[in-house]
Amino acid sequence: MRVLESLAAIDPADFPVGSCVAIGKFDGVHLGHRAILARVRDAARAAGRSAVVVTFANHPLSYLRPEACPLPLTSPEQRIEAFAEIGIDVCVMLDFDEALASIPAEEFVTDVLVGRLGAREIVMGADFRFGHRGAGDAALLRSLGGLHGFAADAVEWVGDGADGPVSSSRIRDAIASGDVAAASRMLGREPAVRGTVVHGDARGRELGFPTANLGGRIEGLVPADGVYAGWAILGGERLPTAISVGNNPTFTPEGQSRVEAFLLDFDRDIYGEPIEIRFAHRLRGTVRFESLESLIEHMDADVVRARRLLGVVN
Repeated sequence: MRVLESLAAIDPADFPVGSCVAIGKFDGVHLGHRAILARVRDAARAAGRSAVVVTFANHPLSYLRPEACPLPLTSPEQRIEAFAEIGIDVCVMLDFDEALASIPAEEFVTDVLVGRLGAREIVMGADFRFGHRGAGDAALLRSLGGLHGFAADAVEWVGDGADGPVSSSRIRDAIASGDVAAASRMLGREPAVRGTVVHGDARGRELGFPTANLGGRIEGLVPADGVYAGWAILGGERLPTAISVGNNPTFTPEGQSRVEAFLLDFDRDIYGEPIEIRFAHRLRGTVRFESLESLIEHMDADVVRARRLLGVVN
């Protein structure tokens, strides 16, 4: 998949027979987003055109109203990887800044989507708005489609089969409360964070539970403090993991919150390596234990439960 990072990088000559375009923020690339992207991919394949996604490197609110901007569910890199996995051919990842925000909605459609990308079909979510002051919507797209020869569609809400319509805000709330099961249903996969394995205080190793501590730039939204069962992706390998999020209230109640992963049945030096942590089940909240023995007893129980939930035998 090609990634273009500016409007100037879009060469109309690269789209001789046109394209099918999905436009949106796509934060999280959840089930609703995947419905949009799959429709564009399938339409493009059927017509022999390029499947294109037009999105933003930063949330528009980070420029328009920084105080109201939500934490991102996924980094730009995580979204790009998801687009590629779905089968998108070209990702146009734009910085949402003053120049982009000032483009009128109709001009964005005619000059960018049609003029540069040769759009013959444009799909977006029913609630998505674009262009200066958010004037662009599905109705505008449909009216312009008749004038410029493209089909326009808006995908309605997609349900998760349990709790109603899927949205990035609902997923964000679920992760923030530690409900990774609900987040997984809406995402179609486990919520994940990734970073680099860094040295910690070695307390876990001293207790018999050596952990991989995430450091550097953390990508993805970290769940609420607590203990989780999940998976670590390391060098392409998927490893069962018990995960702690928090500051360790027994030893350092005022310490900095962090993500620590105890990789089950694993013993290798991985300092400095990139790692992704996927949260499958919440085991419990963080607890301050009165004794070292009680802490170790509960950690043992956490690992046993993690093994059971992940289907891993000892």
